[in-house]
Order: sequence, then structure tokens, then C-alpha cells
Amino acid sequence: MVRAILSFIRPPELRGQPYWTYRFHLGFALLDSASAGILSNTGLMAVRELGAEDWHLGVRLPLSSAGMFAALLLGSLMAKRRKMPFVVAPGIAFASASFVASICENPLWFLAVIGVGSAFEVAARPAITSVLRLAYPASQRAAAIGETRKWASLVFLISILGSAASLRWAGQDALFVIRIQLCLAGVLSLGSFLSFRRIRVKNTGLHEGDGARTDLVSGLAALMQPLTGNSRFRRYAASCFLFGFSSLLYLAYVEAILVRDLKLGYLGAAGLLHVIPSVASFLSTGYLGRWIDRTNPWTAWGWIRLGWGLDPVVLSAVSFGALPLSGAVALAALARASRGTTMGASWMLWWRVGINHFAPPGVETSRYMGVYVFLNGIMRLVAPLVGGWLIYYFSRSEMLMIGGVGVIVSSMHAFWEARRERGDPRLTTMAAFEAQFSSGRQTAS
Repeated sequence: MVRAILSFIRPPELRGQPYWTYRFHLGFALLDSASAGILSNTGLMAVRELGAEDWHLGVRLPLSSAGMFAALLLGSLMAKRRKMPFVVAPGIAFASASFVASICENPLWFLAVIGVGSAFEVAARPAITSVLRLAYPASQRAAAIGETRKWASLVFLISILGSAASLRWAGQDALFVIRIQLCLAGVLSLGSFLSFRRIRVKNTGLHEGDGARTDLVSGLAALMQPLTGNSRFRRYAASCFLFGFSSLLYLAYVEAILVRDLKLGYLGAAGLLHVIPSVASFLSTGYLGRWIDRTNPWTAWGWIRLGWGLDPVVLSAVSFGALPLSGAVALAALARASRGTTMGASWMLWWRVGINHFAPPGVETSRYMGVYVFLNGIMRLVAPLVGGWLIYYFSRSEMLMIGGVGVIVSSMHAFWEARRERGDPRLTTMAAFEAQFSSGRQTAS
């Protein structure tokens, strides 16, 4: 038992510069998650204390998608430049949005500022992925990122519950507490990006003085080259699009299932929405990060998506009312635990390491990630609209079933792609893929 506990809390075995990278990366992840926990309650703040209307709540998502569309251009522009400015500048803008939101009393402006801040945060993701790829050895990258994500999931849970509890106890001073929380979120976010800025990687292969005009023209001419010129990445992007699109189809209706079909109160719904998934993520993400380093990413995606898809499928079956309430809640808890178990690993592959199995190391990382984030922006805009249209023809339970089946189909596709790559020793793991480019490789930070 003691050995298992020590193994769970022990950091990855890194030496030299990767060890210091992990320390600064962990600081970034913990501070960022604490800020995210507060910001996740902004919708509740706007409704309960600022009097937001239902349509106001929809402004955040399109605004945050603007950062995803900008990532397509930014990923090309930063390819042969130092990446850190493309992390820190949007990070400061993201933190500043929390400070600005703290003085907004109009609910529409409040939510719009939060949405604009999210756009800057999303725009920094291609650069973050590029820096982490350079900073960690390929054979330990997912393990290190998994450890940071594991502890970040615990901090996020504590932050979101602490934020909600303080708002509940604030009474007449709730507006003042909201302002304090948003200022705190800004400080935490600013600290997270300053911690990330301490990460150091080699700057060889850069051509920052070659002229931004030439880079811009060539970048605009070849923005979609990763999709058109790399069939493996094209299949990966299509598979991820199906997974993400299917997930977003039903996401808005999970809360309604819990509250209206299972008749849960605030505490019970919060437990199934946040507590159970976060605890499961905390317990599983570190192990899954180490596993991802040792396996083909397609195989990892197959199992992760299968666990993710079981959540909406089981919730859909539970909501039909054939079981007694206690049994339905217990089954729903298992469904949410299935999602939580795969949640941290899914985030790692989605935003941090999955792209590394398809993009050549070095300057191409940010270009590939820019295209990938751009496709996420399209998905984030279109899927909720399609879901809003389908809900007129299908029930909430049927929407969860439709989305869950889509996720499971994407899981089967991932297994099929893993089988295609099984016989190629160059594609067994991400480290094996990157080893092909070890000589003469260009890096940019």
C-alpha cells in the first residue's frame, strides 16, 4: 500500500533540463487550473448576480472560437520564430480579461470579456505544444504532461468548489466576492504564464531576421499544407473532428438529464458533473500518461474514446426511467467515472502530444497545431448549432445516444488506424516516429 502511494505521488524520473522544465510546467498547470476553476463559474455568476438572460450565455463560445481561427495564421507565423512570445503575450491578454471582467456589471459585457479572454488563451496553445515538444524527451513527454494534468485536475476541482461555496456564503456581498474572485483568477493566470516563461529550450534553426513579409506570404500560401500534404495527419484530423463534433452535439444536454430526468439537486448534479469525473481523472491520468508514451497513439485514442463514449450512451439509457432512482444514479455515477477516467488522457492527446505522431519535429509542430486548432474552431461553432437543430426532432436522451454512438464510431476508427500502423516499426510510438528526424532537425522556441 505504501509503495503504491509513493509511486502515485512520485514525479517522473527526469534529469537535467527536462527536470527543471517539469517544475516550471507543473507550476504553470496548477496556477492555470486554479484560475480555470474560478472562471468556470462565470456563467453562474452572470445568471445569479448580474441578471443575465439565456441568450447572453451563448456569446462566450463564438468569441473564444476566434482564437482558434487565429491559430491557423499564428501557427504558420511562429514556425521559424521563438515560440515563447506567442505564449506570453496572449497569456497576459488572457489574464487581463479577468481584471476587466471584474469591473463589468452589465452581464453581456461581462460574458463578452470572458469570451475574448478565452480567445487569447486558445491562441497560445500551438506555441505551448511546440515548446513542450522541444523541452521533454519524446520517450517521457506524455508521462511528464500526464503528471502535471493529474495534479491540475485536483486543483481545478478544489478551485471550482471553493469558488461556488464562497459565492453561496457571500449573501448580499456576492457581487464584491465575484470581483475578488475574478481578480484572483487574473493573478493566478498571470503567474501561470510567467512560470511557463521560465522553461528553456534550444533556439537553433531560427530565421527571425529573414523578413516577416516573406514568412507571412509563404505562410498564407501554405496554411493548409499539413492537411493537403500529409495523408496520415488528414485521417487523424478527420477522426478527431468526428470525436469532437459528436461530443459537442450532446454536451449541452447532460445537465438537463441530471436535473430534469434524474431529479437531482444542485449538490447531486455537481457531484456527477464535476466531482466524480475530476476524482477519476486525478487517479488515472498519471498512469495513462506513462502508458501513452509506450503505445501507439491511435491505440490510446481507441480506448480513451471508447470510455468517453460510454458516458453519454449509459446516461441516455438511465434517463429513460426503467430503473429505480437509486439504481439510475449509481449507473450514472459509473458513466461519469468512465468519462473522468479518460478525461485527462484525452486532453493530453487532444491539446499537447497527439499531434507529435504526425508532425515532423521542429518548425512544423506549430503549423500542424495551428491547422488542428483551426478545425477545432469550426467544430465548436457548427456542432452546437447542429445540436440545437436536432433537439427539435429528438429527445435529450436520444441526443446523448446519437452523440455517444458518434464517439464510439471514432473509437473504432482509431483502432482500425492502429491496426494499419502495427507492422511499421517507425510508428509504434511517438518516440519511434520522432527518432526518424533526429539528425539535422530544426527547433524553435
